[in-house]
Amino acid sequence: RGRVCPRLAGPSRYCRGWNIRGHAAWHWGCPYDHPEDARPTHGAEYTLEQIPNTTAKFDEIQTEMRRSMPGARVLRVQRVQNLALEKLYEERRRFIHDKQGFAVEKELWHGTSCEALPTLLRHGLQPPSDTCPSEACPTSGGKGLCTTLCGTGCQHCTQEHHWNRCHMYGLGVYLADVAAKSHQYVRKPTRGEYSMLWCRVCLGNPYLVEGNLLSQSALHDTCWCQDPSEGLESLAEEWSVTKGHDAYYVKGLSGKQKHGLGVFNNEYIVFQPYQILPLYRVDYTC
Repeated sequence: RGRVCPRLAGPSRYCRGWNIRGHAAWHWGCPYDHPEDARPTHGAEYTLEQIPNTTAKFDEIQTEMRRSMPGARVLRVQRVQNLALEKLYEERRRFIHDKQGFAVEKELWHGTSCEALPTLLRHGLQPPSDTCPSEACPTSGGKGLCTTLCGTGCQHCTQEHHWNRCHMYGLGVYLADVAAKSHQYVRKPTRGEYSMLWCRVCLGNPYLVEGNLLSQSALHDTCWCQDPSEGLESLAEEWSVTKGHDAYYVKGLSGKQKHGLGVFNNEYIVFQPYQILPLYRVDYTC
């Protein structure tokens, strides 16, 4: 300890070990320090620009939400501007495109604790930690989260996070193409108002998961986009050994999944934060 992690200044500007203590996946822990002022988003600011409800963009987002949540009422749509995150996203997208020869991008929903949104809009959507939030922590406590927002340097958040019907496909950021799916994970609404993020996501060359898990916690401790075949009942495609994959695309089985071993709706799981760019904050009631 005492030396700053060189990955923070490297091409990816990110170290997966910054919030992984190695409770279960010990090899993902990092021996270096990850001070806040070394993060590429340190000092980053964001603004929220109100989108009038008479515009095509407001109508597009409201229509997309009501496609799966017909009773939803969109109160506000705010465009997120964070120049630091925009730059990091473009650098990552370009890296993936150069590696794969292409880069699949989609716009997807993300739901989480409404009280965590300011942190996410400043630093980006971070893959989850393997550590629980402490109620004594001023950053992560009291927000209804199951994993901490903090890095391994936090003196409060130290308790191991265990599988609890969560993170079926690993400790990644979960997104959905159906608003109702992401709404299930929204916590801590403000006076009955919920909030979700509408994001641009660089999936790169996503790995298709189609089928059931071997057990409910088979992939829970996965920390990176790696070959998941040992935890799957069947394979939809072979893992690309030469170029790898950049995200998981879990195809929903529309009710044909085994209980607790598959999903009804599609899910997208990303393990690198700068592959996700928050575009809009959407406030709504339902």
